[in-house]
Amino acid sequence: MGRVVYYRLLNAGQAGAADWAAAVSRLAQTRSWRSDPVWLATDDSRGVFESEYLRHLRLDSAEPIVGAGFVKLAGDETDALAVSFGMLHLTSELGGRVVVEDPDNPIHKQRQLEMIEGDVVGPRSIDEVMVSGPIFKRLPQATITFYPPRYRDRTMPGPSGPPGLWSFSLQGMRAQASGFLEAEAEAMRIYRGLQAIG
Repeated sequence: MGRVVYYRLLNAGQAGAADWAAAVSRLAQTRSWRSDPVWLATDDSRGVFESEYLRHLRLDSAEPIVGAGFVKLAGDETDALAVSFGMLHLTSELGGRVVVEDPDNPIHKQRQLEMIEGDVVGPRSIDEVMVSGPIFKRLPQATITFYPPRYRDRTMPGPSGPPGLWSFSLQGMRAQASGFLEAEAEAMRIYRGLQAIG
């Protein structure tokens, strides 16, 4: 089986499980996924697979699990990043505690991330935990290159970019956005515009 990113909601914060399920559904609709989009099984889930997945996780967990899901990656590293940054954003918005596990991630420090109310647990920020080199998103007739905030201090003298500020380039054009999800959304808008004008 290929690489799978798992996520568990261990505390829903001030929101309920239904609010979390709706927020994850909105996250799934904000971008194009090469893999299947994110989803969240909760006690309100009506699907047999989702209900059984959650039941089996709870049987094997010492901690209470409010909700859970996973994404089977289909060769797109940006899908894995979208799960991590998306869940971090949701803990900031809704509160609560989420654990994201990516056991086959080649970068050891990214294999398990615990996020509480918009912060990664531990001494490092999300920008320090995530990759410091460029990430490539290959699309028909184009490649988008994303540069994380720490990329500048590895390649050029001077300070790194402000926290959270991601850059991207597409067919000679460069721009920046306040986070990875925002940078990807803007890059995809530009890509679709270029495709439309031929």
